[in-house]
Amino acid sequence: MSGEAWIRGPIRITRSVMDGIRAHAGEAFPSECCGFASGPADDPARVDALDRAVNEADRYHALDPERFPRTSTTYFKINEMKAEKAFARGAAAGRPVKVIYHSHCDAGDYFSAEDAATFASEQTLMWPCAFIVVSVIGGVPVSEQLWVHRPGTNEFVEGRLEIVD
Repeated sequence: MSGEAWIRGPIRITRSVMDGIRAHAGEAFPSECCGFASGPADDPARVDALDRAVNEADRYHALDPERFPRTSTTYFKINEMKAEKAFARGAAAGRPVKVIYHSHCDAGDYFSAEDAATFASEQTLMWPCAFIVVSVIGGVPVSEQLWVHRPGTNEFVEGRLEIVD
């Protein structure tokens, strides 16, 4: 995974994609939204396409509330099989998924301990990407932050996110 420069940032995301992520976050409130953002392989920092995903947290909670105690208001669950297919499809097309995004409802744009535990274990990223978290307060997206994996750890740190035209 070390060859994918975008996992370390910075990310230059087009205004239209960032606006699409913010819109998704606002529309999903009071549930967390989630999805993928991709861009050309030959321009590692550029992100110029968006693919919304379904937050399956409520479905998992309904099926097994003991194993999945949280609902979509405080948690997001991406279908791992669909995510694997999105990553494979993007890589094959020369337009890899570079970012997984999600929102936090009435909370900040931090990368939570649960987010970190979901996407890194034994110092390895689950998927070769960076992460954007959008803070949505009262249904209005108010801020966003890029998060990147710190190699050799299970930790994530703030990365540089630039919005471009």
